[in-house]
Amino acid sequence: LDRTNLAPRASLAYKTGKESHASLAYGIFYQNPETQYLPAISPLNFSKATHYIANYQKTTSLQVFRAEVFYKQYDALLKTTPVAGREGIAANNSGYGNAKGFEVFWRDKKTIKNFDYWISYSFLDTERDFLNFPFAIRPNFAANHTASLVAKKFVLPWKMQFNASYNFASSRPYYNISSNNGQFTFTDRGEVPDLHNLSFSLNFTPAIGKEDAKAWAVYVLSVNNVLNLKQTYGYQ
Repeated sequence: LDRTNLAPRASLAYKTGKESHASLAYGIFYQNPETQYLPAISPLNFSKATHYIANYQKTTSLQVFRAEVFYKQYDALLKTTPVAGREGIAANNSGYGNAKGFEVFWRDKKTIKNFDYWISYSFLDTERDFLNFPFAIRPNFAANHTASLVAKKFVLPWKMQFNASYNFASSRPYYNISSNNGQFTFTDRGEVPDLHNLSFSLNFTPAIGKEDAKAWAVYVLSVNNVLNLKQTYGYQ
């Protein structure tokens, strides 16, 4: 690109207790245009993201709690245009957008003996005007809500560990965008179904309790998408 940039970043943490701390972070990040858009019909610049993050975390040997809120501002995003019948030609860096939300994570190995579980949830509100989008809308890779639950139970007399996980993602948008004399409009838009995935696995370690370390082995049986749901990840 024959350009340079300066990307300042800073973070500050404060211990709120023996096992906890709170932190603030700020940073500017730059990204080159992807090589598929080069060379472009006009000179391109770096895309820019400015991050503001606040975090709190408490960690013990058996439990972890973490919460985070964030705001991200996007500038100079790549915009595309049709040229000579070809779609997706890089035109300029006039795109923009933002993302805001929060995340929560909890892990607990203390409450139930030989039982380990963790829960995570994130909320994301984001809009971008980039590529061939006609205005600022939610990108098709962004789900507003995502969550997961993972549980592990070890049964020592059986030398077995039972594992289960459930993952959820709320619906994501899809767009069919067409151009007319360089103006982009929707010919179709909607949302794909929510994603649900339940998985299960079983670990068997026959050598537990034996002194010969060379005898150690782990046998694993894993089943993904136990409910046999037909997932829809997007439309093309």
